[in-house]
Amino acid sequence: MRQMTWRLARWMGACALVAALAACGGGGGDGGTTNPPSGLEAGTLRVHYQRPDAIYTNWAVYSWNGPTTPSTGWPGTPRFLFERTDGYGAYVDIRLDTTKTTFDFVLNKGTNGTDTIKDPDCDRRATIAADITTRGQEIWLKSGDCATYASESAANGISLNASRAMWLSAGTLVWPGATQAGEFRLHYAANGGIAVDSNSGVSGADGSLVLTADTLSAGLQARFRHLATAPAFAVPGTANVRQLLKGQLVVVRWLNGRPAGATQVQTQGVLDDVYATSATTQALGATFAGDGTPTLRLWAPTARSVRLNILGGASLPMVEDAASGVWTLTGDAAWRNTAYYTYSVTVFSPVDGGVVTNEVTDPYAVTLNANGQAALLADLSSAALKPAGWDGHTVPPLAEPEDSVLYELHVRDFSVNDSTVPVAKRGKYSAFGEAASQGMTHLRALGAAGLTHVHLLPVFDIASVNEAGCTTPVVTPSGSTSTAQQATITAASGTDCFNWGYDPRHYGAPEGSYASDAADGRVRVIEFREMVAALHGEGLRVVMDVVYNHTSGNFLDRIVPGYYYRLNGEGVIERSTCCDNTAPEFAMMEKLMLDTLKTWATQYGVDGFRFDIMGHIPKSSMVRAQAEVDAAAGRALYYYGEAWNFGEVENDRRFEQARQANLAGTGIGSFNDRLRDAMRGGGPFDSGDDILRNQGFASGLCYDVNEINGSAACTTGQRSDLHNRQNMIRIGMAGNLRNFVLNGQAASAYDYGGQQAGYTSDPQEVINYAGVHDGETLFDIAQFKHPAGTSAADRARAQVVALATVLMGQGVPFIHAGDELLRSKAFDRDSYNSGDWFNRVDWTGSTNYLTEFGLPPAEKNEAGWPHISALMGNANVAPSSADILATRNAVLDFLALRRDTTMLRLRTGADVMRCVSFPDQAAQQDGLIVMKVGVGDTSCGDGKYRNLLVLINGNKVTQTFTSAGLANAGFVLHPVQLAGSDAVVRAATHDQAAGSFSVPARTVAVFVQN
Repeated sequence: MRQMTWRLARWMGACALVAALAACGGGGGDGGTTNPPSGLEAGTLRVHYQRPDAIYTNWAVYSWNGPTTPSTGWPGTPRFLFERTDGYGAYVDIRLDTTKTTFDFVLNKGTNGTDTIKDPDCDRRATIAADITTRGQEIWLKSGDCATYASESAANGISLNASRAMWLSAGTLVWPGATQAGEFRLHYAANGGIAVDSNSGVSGADGSLVLTADTLSAGLQARFRHLATAPAFAVPGTANVRQLLKGQLVVVRWLNGRPAGATQVQTQGVLDDVYATSATTQALGATFAGDGTPTLRLWAPTARSVRLNILGGASLPMVEDAASGVWTLTGDAAWRNTAYYTYSVTVFSPVDGGVVTNEVTDPYAVTLNANGQAALLADLSSAALKPAGWDGHTVPPLAEPEDSVLYELHVRDFSVNDSTVPVAKRGKYSAFGEAASQGMTHLRALGAAGLTHVHLLPVFDIASVNEAGCTTPVVTPSGSTSTAQQATITAASGTDCFNWGYDPRHYGAPEGSYASDAADGRVRVIEFREMVAALHGEGLRVVMDVVYNHTSGNFLDRIVPGYYYRLNGEGVIERSTCCDNTAPEFAMMEKLMLDTLKTWATQYGVDGFRFDIMGHIPKSSMVRAQAEVDAAAGRALYYYGEAWNFGEVENDRRFEQARQANLAGTGIGSFNDRLRDAMRGGGPFDSGDDILRNQGFASGLCYDVNEINGSAACTTGQRSDLHNRQNMIRIGMAGNLRNFVLNGQAASAYDYGGQQAGYTSDPQEVINYAGVHDGETLFDIAQFKHPAGTSAADRARAQVVALATVLMGQGVPFIHAGDELLRSKAFDRDSYNSGDWFNRVDWTGSTNYLTEFGLPPAEKNEAGWPHISALMGNANVAPSSADILATRNAVLDFLALRRDTTMLRLRTGADVMRCVSFPDQAAQQDGLIVMKVGVGDTSCGDGKYRNLLVLINGNKVTQTFTSAGLANAGFVLHPVQLAGSDAVVRAATHDQAAGSFSVPARTVAVFVQN
């Protein structure tokens, strides 16, 4: 699956801001006339636009490709306004760049200073005529219609290619953008075949129902907030809704006895209204009686029939429960843990235009054969699927969520390069059972110091790896700036065994490529449990990375067409997250999420979940998941995710999102991009020279200006930027609390790209991090930004500054596996499919492979190769083993510091507000942050120390902080650092009389007052 660059920052608008500029979405078609229009200059495109309300004020064409002067910014400059009218509607003439072959555009309208709407919510494209240099061209557009028409007659015709009407409840249907003039009818056909012609009328229908103008109830307006003002129609109470939903549905507007418009119908709302109450209480998938007899249940309310297929055996009809739409069959106890099965679902498919029979796997499959061709009727409670000692094995205790330290790890990365793991177990679940391996030795050391959780990148069943025949390419080292290595990896990227795995197929089943035998569904269950037990045995909890926001393809539509995925106004699946977006705002997709989460928590001992693109999930669903999964597991788990705000759900357009601004008070964590960007410099979409130009707190901004910024003294602008970034870090270290006061101003009043900087109410609600699997590693991004002459040792110390800042702050720290070892991926900005070669990590700390990787894959990095080649050729960049080990040992010390006292992991927002301050906030120094934990004689946290002072000096020179209020207070360097691995920090001093603290360059020192 192709991942977007730096998926953790999609809130910035990969499809809302940038994609409005760069054709991220899609729904349209080509347009262009055959005959040149009269009176239109050569090289000019006339864009016609028709709106039912005939109001064109401030509506315009925004085009980023095609005009001689493309639109830039948003809502755009220039915007080509519809200022002239004709018999069709309004139009505008646009001069074209005749070297272009396509005209890419949207229609938008600015509603105020910051908001802009599109009509409809899709991007459009027209093919520019080949002879455009000798003539003009015209296209025709209609409000609410993503198509681009080549003639006025085509635009005025009636097409059933879109589904613009939405049936929201049994009695209510809406058609956004429709005029209510005329008569509206809901036409139906059990087997499809409806056609609509403006002259001959409707053919192929079994009948129709007259719809009457109506208004949406308050309940429907609240649930479907993006449709609250849409024209509504009442469906007759006599309608046999369940039967109608099994066939084709078309709404036709009749005017003067002839069809004047028609559309197919989206049915998610009415399916929930009719079936969800009964269906959500059903135990879907396979359940087992005490004697092992299985009962299988599949929700398929629009199906005509469903059959259960036992591989190598019978095909048996299932029976539908009319109230729930669930099809059921009770089978044979002999099938338990041995039989593989599929379903055959016979259903009307709007996409196929008729009734089809789809052979599908069970969305509730708990395990499968190779490549998920069939599910195993596995009873997860049976002894045959449990490793020795599984029942009752000890889950590591965790007093409070704030005690968590998360370590993000890919199963294959963990062991595929570890020579101390048997060859057959490398890259597999079973590698975690090799207690003496380099990888487990490293994890054990981290756990002993203070690490609490291992966060595993996707380990549910994914689509991108061939479980039955993937291979690992042999790469020949060819030099640090060679393109040969990446060429070998790229050639094998579709057939090798590596992928991050953000392309779900079965949410409740383990991935087979990590099992020793993918063909036997029992093996992956046992080995997954062995992995969890091994990590638990080392005192480490386990977090699963889950991806409920999209799937790989729209395979769930083969069971219930048009239900499980979020649709746009045309009935097309939204893809703002990179792939087919699911719709957990609807009951049965939410149920699939909740039920599979419970399976992982209860059957596999998983201790927490990280949600990919969590902002595309309703807040209510996340809160419900938290409560119900905890109840099922009988213990508190930890929930966190990517709470970015973008796409078709942006700003709560469809529902209240699980986004940063909405999560305060839930206890659900979200990644803190404020601290990340302040630490690293720039942002996740930087490219070209900006990657070098945008320095950050840990990479020299202002205090160590690099060559591209002139290597000169810090400018006023740079200092202002640095001090603003230092405030973002301070707020992050204060748990990102919205009410935390910094310099007399609430953290929520500080600006971060148009958003509130502070947004939490409790420290467990923020995930502080400097590196993650997305984007360049922390080491790689920093190398772009340091001055070329910065020594390898200083580069390593800068990395420790970044990681120590994360570990010393209030909230939940998050570390990308290998960042403590200066992990490099050859500056690859998106290693999702870059193979084992570029994703290697050496747990011994001997190397970070920078000198042998070669240039990273061209797909996402070729434009940056010149900069990368320069870094590869800089002798100061590649670290020595001593640099790597010093970094590792320093991180171990900071983990131990955090574990030493709960003053560094306060339990509540009130505790942080009372106990945390930044005594340097009013008189900032370049590259210095000072955090104090402690207040008067009142204990903070466990009260181990009267006061604790964290001094973070990112600067390249020693810095001194003085506070008269800290004079004669008896501060000493923390015992962990006094006995720790870093000799430099032991040179930090405290002048008791003056109340001053002196901290060496690129050093984080912690002083305590006993």
